[in-house]
Amino acid sequence: LGLRPKRTLRLVLWTGEEQGGVGAKQYYQLHKENISNFDIVMESDEGTFKPSGLGFAGSAEARDIVREIMTLLQPINVTDVYDTADGTDIAYWMRDGVPG
Repeated sequence: LGLRPKRTLRLVLWTGEEQGGVGAKQYYQLHKENISNFDIVMESDEGTFKPSGLGFAGSAEARDIVREIMTLLQPINVTDVYDTADGTDIAYWMRDGVPG
């Protein structure tokens, strides 16, 4: 389609969450000096299921943007934006103000 993202999209996979979150902590330690480059962090850790939306924690302005983005998923019925988000894998970033 010739589409190119306007920003770098980074997908990170690691192990060790159940052993104290060592993967997430190490990644954060290696990249926290660039935190201003992170617009949002996400994790999927609920297993295999039919999603209905996503949980979000961030400013009201950021929530409005997420809600707008979620309208693009209306054809597959994934439109809910829940009021909370958490997770070992993204907790370090969210603690420092990155929406999750």
